[in-house]
This record gives sequence, structure tokens and C-alpha cells, in this order.
Amino acid sequence: MRVGTPIVDGARVLAEVLEHGRDKKVLVFKYKNKTRYRRRFGHRQDFTRLAIRQILTEGQEAAEAAEKPKRPARKKAVVKAEPPAAEAVEAAPIEAAAEAVEAPKPKRARAAKPKAESAPEAPEATPAETPEEEG
Repeated sequence: MRVGTPIVDGARVLAEVLEHGRDKKVLVFKYKNKTRYRRRFGHRQDFTRLAIRQILTEGQEAAEAAEKPKRPARKKAVVKAEPPAAEAVEAAPIEAAAEAVEAPKPKRARAAKPKAESAPEAPEATPAETPEEEG
């Protein structure tokens, strides 16, 4: 391998592979007007991430690399509430435990609207007392 401008004879590059992965998806869309032609597909490019540790010219020796620091371990999820004692679980009725656990609500749940009450009925009109007709 040749490095530098002008070219440096005997030069070396010490690198370390950090990760192999895939890049973000690139969407490719082909379209032709007035012909109902549409094509859509995606592509993810593979990549290798490198870390350049040293660039050595002719006659230089690689310095001893310090040990790579280890990544700190992930923190485990902390349980906020302690589970109830075994005696309390046995004594609790099953219905109470079922009520305590609620199903998650759907994302687009609509609030129940109360049904509109019908208009209040008018009191029945009593016929006005009319004098009896004679004859």
C-alpha cells in the first residue's frame, strides 16, 4: 500500500475494525409520467467502521497499544415496587387482583359520549272544562 503525496516508501497504517453494519435505507423511486409506471425499492449499503491508531513511516516501530477500555455494562431495570409478601397474595381475593391489572387503552380510543336525553315531555294539557251543551 502506498500512502502520502509524494508517496512515502515503507509507510504503514495501523487500524482497528470497530464494527460492521448497514447504513440507513435509501429509497429509489422510478416514475414515468402518463404511463402508470412506478417502481419503488430500497437499498442499504454495508459498511465497516475503522479507527486509525497509528501511521508509521519507514523504520518506525508500532507502539504498544494501551488496553482497550471495556464498555460499561448496561444498567438493569430497577423494580420500583416490591412484590407483596406471599401471605398477602394468598389472602387477597382473585377479583381484587384482576381489577388491579388494567388492559392498556388503545391509542385512538374515543371517549364515550353520553347519549343525548330526549327533550323533556310537556305535561299533558288537561282539557278546559267546558259547560255541557244542552239540547
